[in-house]
Amino acid sequence: MVESDQPIIWIKNPLDVFAENCEGGVVVQGQKIIELVQMGQTPKATIDETYDASTSVLLPGLINTHHHFYQTLTRAYPEALNKELFPWLKSLYKVWANIQPEMLSVSTELALSELLLSGCTTASDHHYLFPDQLENAYRYSSRRSSKARNARRSD
Repeated sequence: MVESDQPIIWIKNPLDVFAENCEGGVVVQGQKIIELVQMGQTPKATIDETYDASTSVLLPGLINTHHHFYQTLTRAYPEALNKELFPWLKSLYKVWANIQPEMLSVSTELALSELLLSGCTTASDHHYLFPDQLENAYRYSSRRSSKARNARRSD
């Protein structure tokens, strides 16, 4: 059992579930699944809250292994629309070079929120720089995310 001050929640009897041996639901605490419940059974853990999932489908979270959160700020930048990769990059480099730390924080929150709405619960964000505000955005997001240093060819 996971020791935590977070409540233990039973996601009970989902309409359908994309896993075996948990037709009766799953028990979660924080970001961890701590128990699988078979159909007709009740959890062994002491439950703090129950969510009736009888009209919901329980799916695992999607994983995005390569994202650039800061690019949410420039996806509709007029000079970059409808361009091939390298002209697109060249039109945006001058914009990205001037992104301020607060903008990184806002774009990280936006990207993580959009990813969560699409079912993505884990993401890897690729960056060249790592200012403090970026760290703060990850910390406050409550989503699983990691940072990766970008690499690109210079030719």
